[in-house]
Amino acid sequence: MTKLLLTLIGLFTITSTFGQGEINNTKTDKHKQIAGTKFFLVPPTDFIPATSFQGYQQLYSGASILVMELPGPFSESTKGFNEQGLKTQGVILKKKEQIKVNGNQGLFLTTEQFAYGTNYSKYILVFGDSKATYMINGIFPKEVTELEKDIREAMFSIVYDSTLSVDPLSAISFTVDIENTKLKFGKSMTGMLLYTVDGKVPTESNDKTTFIVGLSLANVQTIDKKLTAITRLKRMPYTDIKIDENKINEIEIDGINGYEIVGEGLDKSNRTKEFIYQVMLFTDNGYYIMVGTAKSDFEQNLELFKKVARTLKRK
Repeated sequence: MTKLLLTLIGLFTITSTFGQGEINNTKTDKHKQIAGTKFFLVPPTDFIPATSFQGYQQLYSGASILVMELPGPFSESTKGFNEQGLKTQGVILKKKEQIKVNGNQGLFLTTEQFAYGTNYSKYILVFGDSKATYMINGIFPKEVTELEKDIREAMFSIVYDSTLSVDPLSAISFTVDIENTKLKFGKSMTGMLLYTVDGKVPTESNDKTTFIVGLSLANVQTIDKKLTAITRLKRMPYTDIKIDENKINEIEIDGINGYEIVGEGLDKSNRTKEFIYQVMLFTDNGYYIMVGTAKSDFEQNLELFKKVARTLKRK
């Protein structure tokens, strides 16, 4: 679970004056529900509902507030929320604070991240209990300091309503077809779709095969697409990552061009080999990314990943 959460932090991107304390919120008329989630917050002025992730964005500045929910316990999910763990995902930890959020234990992190040629300030508010973990990220270009207060206040207005019933796919702008495969839909997080064999995240199956599909959070102009795809795979949370140069192929899916890469790495926790499949498809201002991982039956899973990846369609 820690590896998954750090991976998601790394996919997307000040010193706080908020000290150790407690946040206690109830929904008001100003709170807005984030589509496809049970989260509510009061968005900053000029922020609109995002189309490529679950949250809000300010188009002209590139700032965003995004949310995600994980079924794993808070204590387990946040084990890697330290300087070294975040550094592996290109995130620099500046400050870490203990905080209570609506009665739950939590952390508030002040971080920085360099991505797509821009230095970003990034707030991370994470809280939860023994059953689930909830995370809100506030991201904005570092030089746009006037957004610091507004984004922090919006994050601190968060309310999670566990009594709601929502369709997690309602806010997703793309689909993949897993019919007649062993994969089952598990969860939607930060606009990404997660699939496992048993439909649980993290999986409880002996077969640890996973497949993730997502859309970039920010507008991205990529010059060397092949290098970008290779670099992205090498930043996966594994050690000794190896890429077969003969298995880096150009690919076109749903009219979008990109690269398909096959590699392998060692799980950091137990040093077991894990097969990695990645597709990046580059649009005019961003990219779609699909990542499949497996610990066994590499050839069969490669065939599975290729089959599912090629069904990507934009709504």
